[in-house]
Amino acid sequence: MCGEKMNNGKNEKLVMGVDILPGYSPSSSTHQPHYAVVILKGDKVINSFEEVSFARLIRLAWEYKPDILAIDNVFELGENTDKIIKIINLLPPNTRIVQVTGWGDNLSTIKNVAYNMGIDVHGKMDPLKTAYIAALIASKGGGAILKPLEEKTKIIVSRGRSVSHGGMSYDRYKRSIRAGILNVTKEVKRILDRYGFDYDLVFRKSNGGLEQSIFTVYAPREKLYGIIKPFKNKSVRLIVRPVYRNKIMFETNNARVEPRGLIVGVDPGISTGLAILDLSGRPLYLHSSKNLDRGEILNIISKLGIATIVSTDVMHPPELIRKIAAALNAQIYTPPHDLSTDEKQELVNKITKKYPGIEVKDSHVRDALAAAYKAYLSIKDKLIQAEKKVYSMDLGISVENVKISIARGKNIAEALEQELEKLINELDTKIEHTVSVNKETDSDTDKIVNDLSNKMEKLRYENRILRNRIIELQRKLREKDAVIEELKLELKNLKNMNISETEVKRRIYLLEQEIKSLKEQLRRKDEVINKLLEEKRDLEKTIEKLSTNKYIGIPRSKNLSIASVKKIINKAYPYNGLKIIFVDEIMPLSGDVINFLRKEKIAIITYKDYGELYTDLRVPIVSCPDPIIYEDATFIEQVILNKIDVQWNMIEKIEAEEDYQRVIKLVEEYQEERKKKLGVEKLTPFD
Repeated sequence: MCGEKMNNGKNEKLVMGVDILPGYSPSSSTHQPHYAVVILKGDKVINSFEEVSFARLIRLAWEYKPDILAIDNVFELGENTDKIIKIINLLPPNTRIVQVTGWGDNLSTIKNVAYNMGIDVHGKMDPLKTAYIAALIASKGGGAILKPLEEKTKIIVSRGRSVSHGGMSYDRYKRSIRAGILNVTKEVKRILDRYGFDYDLVFRKSNGGLEQSIFTVYAPREKLYGIIKPFKNKSVRLIVRPVYRNKIMFETNNARVEPRGLIVGVDPGISTGLAILDLSGRPLYLHSSKNLDRGEILNIISKLGIATIVSTDVMHPPELIRKIAAALNAQIYTPPHDLSTDEKQELVNKITKKYPGIEVKDSHVRDALAAAYKAYLSIKDKLIQAEKKVYSMDLGISVENVKISIARGKNIAEALEQELEKLINELDTKIEHTVSVNKETDSDTDKIVNDLSNKMEKLRYENRILRNRIIELQRKLREKDAVIEELKLELKNLKNMNISETEVKRRIYLLEQEIKSLKEQLRRKDEVINKLLEEKRDLEKTIEKLSTNKYIGIPRSKNLSIASVKKIINKAYPYNGLKIIFVDEIMPLSGDVINFLRKEKIAIITYKDYGELYTDLRVPIVSCPDPIIYEDATFIEQVILNKIDVQWNMIEKIEAEEDYQRVIKLVEEYQEERKKKLGVEKLTPFD
């Protein structure tokens, strides 16, 4: 389990310095290792032991219960990480192991570490002296804290097999798989909740269920045996996978460094984004990863400082945000509304403009950074006001501590009073210490000399720090001077350009005209989009009507010219042997067109109702006031065909009657001619 940070308060810690004796090894199976031990409180040696066995070392640890066990190499306690973990479990719960020589790239010899901290080392380093120097380094805040890491287990719920494309049941099968993943996820959550496991859950939603879900359970794999079992079927697969990591890690002991307040932005999900800012709004850490769980996030934050605010980009904070904030004793910041993509990009643009060196590699980092910067902006004015107030008081109050208190919800007055109380307590402690020193007797001369020697060491160490600080400030001053020179040169170039007021107005006018033109283009595009949307809706209605088989499509012409009618008839396929066209306007009519329509037996459909005109023209003319019109085609209801049939029948009757009347007239004319030839008034059957 991840260890806690060392208490960095002003109280003197009890430190046990340890060094293994020559000739002994922690890997020996026949002889216990023996150690030299020094018990130190502040600068004062409480007790020392030239040779103790490992068992006695543990007993002394429980007898004195030190805050720190200091050693120059932790592998003098155990031959490997598993052994060291066991030894940590044997120590009192509040005892932290510190490797005073550092770790990783910062690893050094104990003599070099002591020298850099202003501790004089003379003569040969025997085990007892090494134990004393180790204790002294740790008491002054040097070294690296040994921390056992928390073990975790991943539970992954995903599809049982890949889904091939195609097939009528493809979508239904995908929905079935997603629903199965959702059901298994709910069941795993129910079991973990019932057994009281601490976990985080991230998932990817989809239509009908989930695509995948991942549980990060903060417990070793063996604790889940018999509770969560892996399985796989056609739809769903459940994987239980232990997270294999180093058993231990080191963390720099920053006991002498002023704590740094942090604002943390988190974007939870299958890929989690993390952004960490200091209380000046400066980005310290930006990262996203699929493996970034709560334990990793807490570990990263603890290395950078003290979290004051944990923020998100949505109104209602996800469960992971609440758990992280609770673990860090930090405030939760949520925006007044869910931030849109444009709002988040605008926030990120502001901070990247201010700090151009940062890299926002993906949307997860962007969302986390926007959330953190939004939280910073919400308290920015208070922090600046508090900083000015502290500097104006000039009492040596910690600006960072005041800002941390404000970020955690206190007002400026409360934060200042809290730091003033600390300052007053420190002054009281110094006064009491001075009084006690003045009461020393001559018999305590050696002790006083020893105390003065230790104070000299402390002053040398602080002097070295101040010199380094002066060098750093001089470097920053040179950098600022260079920036000033660049700005002066840029200003000079701008003046040389000599841009007149008229030119400025002309450029502004051109930009305004360009904006006006762009707005007009945008308006026209909006009109086209609206028109297309309207056509889309009409087309959808047409398709719906056509699907009922109540409508038919016929060719369309805007007028009744002979050329357009012939062109349409040659292309169009007659409906049940009928030839029909839709005409927007039939007037004016020409004799050629009427004769062609009669000859080809073509019926006309138009908007207007022309009454009995069809009886004169001998061509059906049917009105359809509400057709569905497209460029070259029209859709009409099939019932209109009945009207066409009625008009054709009427035309046929009229033409048949006219034919009959012509025949009768021809017979009568023939009879009149016969009468005249025969000279009779009436014809007999034999005439």
